[in-house]
Amino acid sequence: MGKLAIFGTSGFAYEVADVAVSMGIEKIILLTNEKDFDNVDERFEVLHESEVSNLVEQGYQFAMGIGEPELREKVFNKFNDLEYPNLIHKNASLGYGQRELINKSQGNVITAGVAMTNNIQLGNFCIFNLLSTVGHDCIIEDFVSVMPSVNISGNVKLEKGAYLGVGATILQGQLDDKLTIGEGTVVGAASLVRKSVPSYKIVVGSPAKILKDISK
Repeated sequence: MGKLAIFGTSGFAYEVADVAVSMGIEKIILLTNEKDFDNVDERFEVLHESEVSNLVEQGYQFAMGIGEPELREKVFNKFNDLEYPNLIHKNASLGYGQRELINKSQGNVITAGVAMTNNIQLGNFCIFNLLSTVGHDCIIEDFVSVMPSVNISGNVKLEKGAYLGVGATILQGQLDDKLTIGEGTVVGAASLVRKSVPSYKIVVGSPAKILKDISK
């Protein structure tokens, strides 16, 4: 894997580029959907997403440099026939057999300092930010976003599009009754979740309580 094009030009896109650089990827381009943009910055060339077909012909693979779950899904639905490798920073820590499990999925981004133990079932297009941890026997569905320094204990299920804010802690569930964060639910920064949360809620605090519903 020598060429990578990253959807997005925000700060997180550059963090994804950092992961790619750590993996030895030599040619990195950022992609934007903006009509007016600078095509070169100090670090990477920026192209419009209309160039995707040309990049495919040149042998590029692709990645999501987008933090918001719904936007990642929107981009994937628009460009669902591309090759999206998993990007794993060289300084991430993976338990026995975990890399093989991750390789069954696509488009995940695992940044520096992330620690995953073992038997974690991972969906597609999830992001795990700096120094986040994931315990044993977790199930993480598609398009989940885990922000920096989040701690996810064992036997937790994160449903599609869940978003865990900076420093949130999710306490342990049981093997046959996992603590579940529902689809599209947002856990606020530094919150402590002790029990399952339904879909499309915002929860905050320690212990976390439902603040409001999210419109689907």
